[in-house]
Amino acid sequence: MQNTLLRLWEQHSNAILQSALQIALIIVLLLVARVIGGRVILLITRALTRKIDLSERRQAQIRTVSTILNSVLGYVLLFVGVLSILGALGVNLGPVLATAGVTGLAISLGAQQIVRDVLNGFFILVEDQFAVGEEVTIEGVHGVVETMGMRITRVRDDQGRLITFSNSSISRVINHSRGRAAVSLEVGVAAEYGLAQAREWLSGVVRAFRCPDLAGELEVHGPRTLDAARYVFQIRGQATPQRTEAVADALREHLLTQAQADSVPLR
Repeated sequence: MQNTLLRLWEQHSNAILQSALQIALIIVLLLVARVIGGRVILLITRALTRKIDLSERRQAQIRTVSTILNSVLGYVLLFVGVLSILGALGVNLGPVLATAGVTGLAISLGAQQIVRDVLNGFFILVEDQFAVGEEVTIEGVHGVVETMGMRITRVRDDQGRLITFSNSSISRVINHSRGRAAVSLEVGVAAEYGLAQAREWLSGVVRAFRCPDLAGELEVHGPRTLDAARYVFQIRGQATPQRTEAVADALREHLLTQAQADSVPLR
């Protein structure tokens, strides 16, 4: 038995050593590629997250994309490494690749929806279309984003129902939490007070109004009607999204308080 093993070693030692060296070289190259690729992704992520104009939410999304890219890089290198090692061992890769191709085709046909979901989820994340906690309307459903992933997004609607969307089905999104929202309020002043006086009083009261959720200055327009008994003015402005009702309530309270203090007849 020992003699048989010695003869086999003498006959195939060169091939075994050559294959071992090739496998070792492949492993080293893969490790180097993994380190370099991970380092490049890390440098790009740091460069993007250091931008002053990026919000904390946006930085978190960039870090999430970085994690996904690292995972994809690892799987690609693993696949390449397995094929390279099989080739170094003398395995005919033709049948292996053919089998892998047929298997991959079967899987891809059965998982087309999942692939579309993941791809669309990736672009939703990268393009920053919406984030968890934001008020949105997705395919006619209005609510707050509760969870979002690479395959599905969950929205809690106005009735408290949790609705799940596959990311591939999301084609139109209205984000109510970005930018500024309009605030509009109508105020009626009795005609007996006088048009010029009513406009002057209302403009002064509006200028004195302060609210942390108000974006910019309020504007007074009017009168908006031909009613002989009162003058109806419209107050317009912009506020932080999701805070328009709070701003309008605070403005009504301010107007009522000032009208009582100044004896201005509101109608």
